[in-house]
Amino acid sequence: MTEARRHRRHIDRHGRGMLGPISRPSSFAPRGLPLQRSAAAQFDEVVAIEVTRLEKRLPQVVARVEFAIEDVPSLERDATEIPLTHASGGTSHEPYRIVVFRRPIELRADRTPGGLAWLVRSALVLELADVLALSPEQIDPDFDTDED
Repeated sequence: MTEARRHRRHIDRHGRGMLGPISRPSSFAPRGLPLQRSAAAQFDEVVAIEVTRLEKRLPQVVARVEFAIEDVPSLERDATEIPLTHASGGTSHEPYRIVVFRRPIELRADRTPGGLAWLVRSALVLELADVLALSPEQIDPDFDTDED
């Protein structure tokens, strides 16, 4: 057995890595990309969809807000609650900044298909309402605190 063959087998012994069959072009993955996205990539997509939905409804409000995603919040030792979002800024020189925390939302979301989207939407609407001193219904007329 050649040295190159032995090395390849060691790196990708079971065909699960990027050297395996999933990384090769096929009818399911035409460019040879993995078929599954990471949890972080899926979460980023859900947040982008919800921000776009809010932006269509209130473009002048969302234009004054910058959105970001972080994995977890940095907490003080004596913290009793873990936030889903955090808002800062809003001065005359800087826009509002709303940070959405991925792991706390993922852990609290229902395992139903729309559970994650519902919790992200609710967290964004409540944070925007708090930051802009509006009611949640003014931000999103379809807002409901209970999941469908």
